[in-house]
Amino acid sequence: MNNKRKNINDIAILLLISIFMNGFETGGYQAALLYIGEEYSLDHGAQGVIASVELFATMIAPIILGSLADRVGKKIMLTLFTATRVISGIIILLATGSLQFSVGVFILGFATSIIQYVAIAEMDDAYPVTKHQRMGGIAAMYAFGAVVAPLIVGFALKTALGWRTFFAADAVISFVLAVLLWKISFEPRENPEDAEVFEYEGAGSGGSGNIYIKGVIYLCIIMFIYVGVENGVGFFLNGFMHDNVHSERGYIALSIFWMAMIPSRIICGYLSKYRRLLLCAAPTGAALFLAFLSVVTNEYVAFVVVFIMGFFCGAVYPNVLTYAADYSGTKTATVIAAITVATGIGGTLVSFVFGFLEKAVGFTWSFRILAVFLALDLFFALQVVMTKSKKLNSTGG
Repeated sequence: MNNKRKNINDIAILLLISIFMNGFETGGYQAALLYIGEEYSLDHGAQGVIASVELFATMIAPIILGSLADRVGKKIMLTLFTATRVISGIIILLATGSLQFSVGVFILGFATSIIQYVAIAEMDDAYPVTKHQRMGGIAAMYAFGAVVAPLIVGFALKTALGWRTFFAADAVISFVLAVLLWKISFEPRENPEDAEVFEYEGAGSGGSGNIYIKGVIYLCIIMFIYVGVENGVGFFLNGFMHDNVHSERGYIALSIFWMAMIPSRIICGYLSKYRRLLLCAAPTGAALFLAFLSVVTNEYVAFVVVFIMGFFCGAVYPNVLTYAADYSGTKTATVIAAITVATGIGGTLVSFVFGFLEKAVGFTWSFRILAVFLALDLFFALQVVMTKSKKLNSTGG
């Protein structure tokens, strides 16, 4: 017990690095898409298709493997699929055409999807007392990875391997991380008996052990919409800056977008008791500033608007994760997997459609359409916050 207390944050550090690497992959792929498209002679429509390949993999991974982590163990799943990232990196490095690249990025998306929901579920399990506060840190680390990655891509373009240097770095770091995950214990670092327990109306007589299905469905819809818009903006922000703002520094705008999410997500972790208000305000503010961005033509104004939009966007994910921790009962991996499926579907569909939408109506109207779509999240957020809940007293009454 003393050893656990002494090393209470050891597993948290590796889980946070795992989430960081997922954000790293997301931000890097988004920043590199324009240059990948140039090398393989892909227009915006085709770029949207290969962007959706990775996101399609993130969607089907939890559908195929779903609650497997709750049965075979989170350590095995997290270690195995972190190692799988190394394989995907090698395939991407050796790819000579868009088809081979798509195979590599599909495997990468499949692996990162499993890593995402298993790492979050393990954080819930390992830290039952402080899991709400830690959700902000998890979401912030994802954003931090996505901030760093576009800058690495900018550097990679100057190297002999070009954008492939980014994927090489991802493979090397993933190899080291897989070894560390295999060596560490996944036992809880906090006493589950000290955790707060919630019961939601409609959760059933089983109490905190049951999944609150209705609440989880609302969370899935919120993330379906939000991640769809986030990926639509993320993958094509560089192109928007290039075509509409006439800026060659679109990768910086993308980095700013993700950077703004870091303080937002950390703040949400500490203000988890206000998650009802934050869950409603976040998509509303993001939708308004996305609509504003659609008409911006000045580079520096675009940077400011992107930052504010990213700040609002950043608050969606941690608040959804906080509610997910409340709604999951003892099936943390299952609920996070369901939410991950929803994010994959949203990201896949929007990224696939956006490339063709941009060709049809241009970036301005495409971003406006996304803004309206994102505004729909307010309705489902209201459904979540109106859910009646109560803390169980110490006698379980």
